[in-house]
Amino acid sequence: MFKSFFITLQNNFRRCFYLSALLTIASINAQKKHDHFMCSYYGEPIEENIKLLPADVDAERVIQQILSVVGLRPNFEIRAANVPNAAAVILNNKRYILYNRDFISAINSVSGNDWAGISILAHEIGHHLNGHTLTGEGSRPDLELEADEFSGFVLSKLEASLSDAQAAMNVAASQKGSHTHPARKDRLIAIANGWNNANNLSVTSKTKKSSKNIEKPAIVKNNEMETDVIAEKFIAFDVSFNADRGGIYYITLKGNLVNVTDGTLYLIGRLADSNKRGYKLMLSDKHYNYLYISANGAIVNGNGKKVGVINLHGKN
Repeated sequence: MFKSFFITLQNNFRRCFYLSALLTIASINAQKKHDHFMCSYYGEPIEENIKLLPADVDAERVIQQILSVVGLRPNFEIRAANVPNAAAVILNNKRYILYNRDFISAINSVSGNDWAGISILAHEIGHHLNGHTLTGEGSRPDLELEADEFSGFVLSKLEASLSDAQAAMNVAASQKGSHTHPARKDRLIAIANGWNNANNLSVTSKTKKSSKNIEKPAIVKNNEMETDVIAEKFIAFDVSFNADRGGIYYITLKGNLVNVTDGTLYLIGRLADSNKRGYKLMLSDKHYNYLYISANGAIVNGNGKKVGVINLHGKN
C-alpha cells in the first residue's frame, strides 16, 4: 500500500510540474562580433553565429533554485543554444546563460545524476554575478576559478555532496591548463573551497537556531485545518526527524509537510518529484533545501545520511 500510494502521488506531481508546454522553437542570429565576454565551460571555441532557442522548463527551474540560495535576482536570460556545452555571454548588449541541451543530458547521464548539469549552469551564472562578463578581456584562469568556487558554494547550499558538485569537472575537464582555463585539479580544488565555505556557514547558522532546528515559516490556513489542528482525514503519512524526535510532523493528502506545535499547524515544505537519481520523491522547502525519500521510507539528505523516516499514517 505504501508503494502504490507513493506511485499515485508521484504521478499527480509529475502532471503539475509539466503542465506548461515548451515554447515553439524559434531562433535568431546573434551579431557577428560579440559585445564583450564569451566563455564555454571547458574552454572550447564558440561559433560566431549563435542560434538562441527557448529554455526548457527544467533549465528555468534550476536557474530559480540557484538564485534562491544566493538571494539575488537574475541579471540575464537563460536560453538553449548551439554552444559546445554552456556559456556566459553578452550579445547585443544583453546578458545570457546559454546551454547545449544534448550536452547537459549527456553529462548528467555519464555522471549518474542531474547535479552535473546544475553545477555547470551555476558556474556560468557565477561569471555574470561576479562581473566577469563586463571585463572585456574574455576568459582567464583566475576568473574560471572564481566561477568554479561559486558553483561549489551553490551546490553545497542545494544539499549536493562534494562528489556531486565536482562530477561535471571530473567527467570532461582537461587535465592540463591553458591560457583561458585552469587544469582539472585546480578547478576541483576551487569547487571544493566553495562547497566547504557554504557548508561551514550552514553549520554556524544551525548552531544559532533552537534545539529543534526546524524552521516554522508560516501558519497554514486552508481546508486541511480543523480549528487549530489538522484533521485525521487529511493526513497521509507520519514523519519523524532525528533532529526533533519529539516533534509531530505529517504529510497531508495534498503533499504538504506540516508540523503541529502547541495546537498550531505550520507549513514546513512540500512533497515533490525528486531531482536526484535513485529517489522518486523528495521534500523541499521555499529555500530549495532538499531531503530525499528512499523506497523503504527513509529520509536522507543530499549526502545520503539518514535524517528521518516516513510511514503511512497510523502504521508506526
